[in-house]
Formats: sequence, C-alpha cells, structure tokens
Amino acid sequence: MPRQSISFSPQIPSRLSTYLYPALFVFLWSTGFIGSKIVMQYAPPMTFLTMRMALAALVLLPLLMWSKSQWPKDKSVVFHSAAIGALVHAVYLGGVFWAISLGTSAGLSSLIVGLQPLLTLCLAAIFLKEKLNALKIMGVLTGLIGFYIVIFERTAINELSIPGLALCAASLFGISIGTVYQKKISGKIELLPAVFIQYIGATLVLLPAALLLEPFSISWNLEFILASLWLTLVLSIGAVLLLMRLIQGAEAGKVASLFYLVPPLTALEAYWLFGENLSLLAIGGMLFCVVGVAMVLHTRP
Repeated sequence: MPRQSISFSPQIPSRLSTYLYPALFVFLWSTGFIGSKIVMQYAPPMTFLTMRMALAALVLLPLLMWSKSQWPKDKSVVFHSAAIGALVHAVYLGGVFWAISLGTSAGLSSLIVGLQPLLTLCLAAIFLKEKLNALKIMGVLTGLIGFYIVIFERTAINELSIPGLALCAASLFGISIGTVYQKKISGKIELLPAVFIQYIGATLVLLPAALLLEPFSISWNLEFILASLWLTLVLSIGAVLLLMRLIQGAEAGKVASLFYLVPPLTALEAYWLFGENLSLLAIGGMLFCVVGVAMVLHTRP
C-alpha cells in the first residue's frame, strides 16, 4: 500500500484554531517551567538546551521524511528559519536559563520577559501592518496587569544585576522578534521543515556557548531523564508545532497574548502538584489574564 503524505497546511477547523489549539498550547507550555526547574538541578543550562534542541531535531527527522514535506525552493527561507530558531529557542530559552543560573530570580526574569505580548503587538503593527484598535490594546494591558499580579504574588524579586537584565532583555527581544519573523515567512515554508531547521539553527548557536561557558557535567538519574523527555517530546515537538501553526493561522499579536495565560496555569499546577500557596490576589490576577487575552482574541482583523 503506498505511503500517504501528511498535510500540515494552516487551514484548520475554526473551532480547533479558536479554542482547542490555543488551550492545548498554553497547557503544554506551562508545564515547561516545572520541567525546567527539575532539569536545572542536574545539568548546566546551555548544555541541557543544546542536548534538548539536538534531540528534538533527531526526533523530527524521521517524521519529516515520512510525511514527504516539501523543502522550500528558495534557499534564503532556510536561512530565515534557522535565524528564527536561534531567536526563539536559543536566545529566548538560553537567556532565561542562563540568567537564572547566575542568580537572577525566576520572578524578575518573568517580569521582564512578560512584556513579550506588548512588544510583539508593537512589532507586528510596524512590520506586519497588523491593525491596532482600542480593544486589542486594552486587552494586552489588562493581561499584562494580571500577569504581573500573579508573578509578584508567587515569587520574590532579587536585586537587579546588569548581566541578568541583559540576558532577560535578550530573551524578551528574541521571542518577540522571532514570533513576528516566523509570521512573515510562514507562507513560504511548510511546518515540519520550518521547525526542524529552527532546531538546527538553535543547536548551532547553543553548542559553542555550552562548550565555551560551561563544564560538561550532567547528573543522570530517572527524574532528569523523564523531565528531559517531557521537555523535548511534549514541549519542543508538541507545543512548538502548535505555536508555529497558530502563528500561521492568526495575527502574531493575538498568538503572543496567549503567553499571559501561562503563569496562571503554572500557579494552578504548582498548587495541585506541590501544595504551593494560591491566594485570592493571585486568583484575581488570573482573571485579569483571562479577560485580557479574551479581549485580544476577539478583536477582528
């Protein structure tokens, strides 16, 4: 029986694209913070991220071959996808991981990187000509208020350091520019080749950083292996494919607003799994996040 190709076109049922896919992405992405907290106990950040990106590319390779996806005819698109991978996966994740490893609190890094939906909205308006209106701007600001309430409630903010600020700022610009960049070229390359090339680009950036800046020391144990597999297979494959598909089918500013829902969901997961405190103030912040994202998603292009 002949092997059939798999279609990864951005034309998806409206209900899935509007509700199920965004909800699934936010849930999967939120688990990454818990998984990252585990793996950083046993491996240096750049070393682990290099391993994660390379393994994700290896996992995607047979799926890419089996799906008979078409590679872009324009070679410049390959370079663009590699650059997006460097921004979204190496600069964004690497900056946050490295900042935390240097002593920057998770709360401070979250507060800085939390400006991403607002920055992405501005960049999308400038470079993609996405329309801005009062409801969308109010939604982004409402989500930002809720985001900050949740972060302030859950974490302590350490004293600001120049290296930590620089790394968090690099992460902020990496994910924001990468999102707009991906939207710009999304019609020129299929989904699987795009993500595969992204991981190759990210690996090429992270590997020299790991070799130059860190000792290769990984404490292998069952907890580290399971968390690594979750972060690679579920986050780097499942969640990232969902993210790229959402970017294909919606405005970059709207997709970026989904990141406001990640800290509230992470707080709920930490409450259920580890018994962490969940105050009325944090719950109020979560409601702000939900209302803000709903306002952004329901604006018409």
